[in-house]
Amino acid sequence: MYRMLVMFPTTADPMLVEDLVQRTAARFKKLPGYQSITTSVDALMGPSARAGVVSRIMEATFGSLDDALSALDDTGFDEVRTSIESLEPTLLLYEVAEL
Repeated sequence: MYRMLVMFPTTADPMLVEDLVQRTAARFKKLPGYQSITTSVDALMGPSARAGVVSRIMEATFGSLDDALSALDDTGFDEVRTSIESLEPTLLLYEVAEL
């Protein structure tokens, strides 16, 4: 299983971030291999959050690497991806396994 993690910076407009999270979820739910999408709620907690760099986290899960990469390359996601990238978030794609 593969996850995409998007960590939005605190400098991003919260209403814009909310819109982008909603639009990403709507698009990804239509794609093959999609499993789930989650987002943080309210303030982030813990020692790392005290630095105040990240305001919101979004995580999407796909069944395979090909599914995840196809989602990123999906033409229906182009505009949303461009808007997300313009906010200069931290983006990660990684494989996960249950233990």
